[in-house]
Amino acid sequence: MSTVRPLDATQTQPDNGDKEALSGIFWGGMIIGLLVLQIAMSVGAAIFAVNSGSNDVVPDYYQKAIHFDQLKTSESVTVTQES
Repeated sequence: MSTVRPLDATQTQPDNGDKEALSGIFWGGMIIGLLVLQIAMSVGAAIFAVNSGSNDVVPDYYQKAIHFDQLKTSESVTVTQES
């Protein structure tokens, strides 16, 4: 007599339903997570740009730019004379 058992067809096929569901949840969550991260970074950058103070208006900017060399020379002379 032979001791070989016949294989059951249901045992040879792995159950991929759970893996497919988990994979769908993982990749769907990854896409949604990246979109949420992009929105959060954009809002953070906008808040930082508005509150940083780097875009403040400087009064008489053009006149200061024209006389920049004179201003720096007078500041350096004043500093050296005081010390």
